Amino acid sequence: MRGRISHRQQRGRSPQHHRGRSRGGNYPSKSSEAPRAQQIAWSKQMTSQDATVNSVLSLFAAHGQRFEARNVATTAHRVAKIGRKQSHRLKQDNRINALATACLNSVKDFESQHLANVAWAFAIIGIEAPVLFNAIAD
Repeated sequence: MRGRISHRQQRGRSPQHHRGRSRGGNYPSKSSEAPRAQQIAWSKQMTSQDATVNSVLSLFAAHGQRFEARNVATTAHRVAKIGRKQSHRLKQDNRINALATACLNSVKDFESQHLANVAWAFAIIGIEAPVLFNAIAD
């Protein structure tokens, strides 16, 4: 078992070592999260070349409450990447506020890359989210 940490050894480790990690297999890490296979399908939809800002935000609006932290961060990143020239319109879209709230609720589950992607995304589209940015900074 070289290179792996047993469950017993993990107990004494700080929470950062568990940050963003889901349980193995096809089971959600939180009771409200969809199974891993569904998470992957949603991720593929968001990252496809055919994805639009509206398709990504619509997917989030329909299923975001079941997204794992990785997909919440992916949603923010994709919306900013695809829609950076639509920032004025995005600022008026209520789904962005819901996404900011979901990001805030997922901050403790984000890995470092997710934190960077979310901060970048909201900065690029010019959304003022001081509570989210403070949570990311902590």
